Amino acid sequence: MPDDRPSPPPGPEQFLGELEAAVMQNIWPQDEVTVRQVWDALQPTRDLAYTTVMTVMSRLVQKGVLTARKQGKTYYYQATSMPEEFVAQQAQRAVQNLLTQFGDVAIAQFLQALDDVDPERLAALRKLINQEPPDET
Repeated sequence: MPDDRPSPPPGPEQFLGELEAAVMQNIWPQDEVTVRQVWDALQPTRDLAYTTVMTVMSRLVQKGVLTARKQGKTYYYQATSMPEEFVAQQAQRAVQNLLTQFGDVAIAQFLQALDDVDPERLAALRKLINQEPPDET
């Protein structure tokens, strides 16, 4: 029998590598950061080369998780979304990939899985669906 209890929401760590997640945990609470600031924050718990942190942050820019702007010789990085939005975007991407690859078969499987979901949980999911998306301006 399926477990009808809501599972805890996935965290960003589920979609990022361990070091990427550690970097982002230091970036999300701030408006803008430099590689040096993130490297300094990670030093007490991780012995990382500065260039390793720089490479991770550059890759996060390539993945669209961060933006970078250059001022003088220094790059300033900013998260493109907050953790909750990031998780929602990744979930949406995963669903789109399933629909692209499997089409109606995927939709049928989603609907079949919903038959086993507790009605109270379905009501909570409907509320989640009807929430206004965050303002992206």
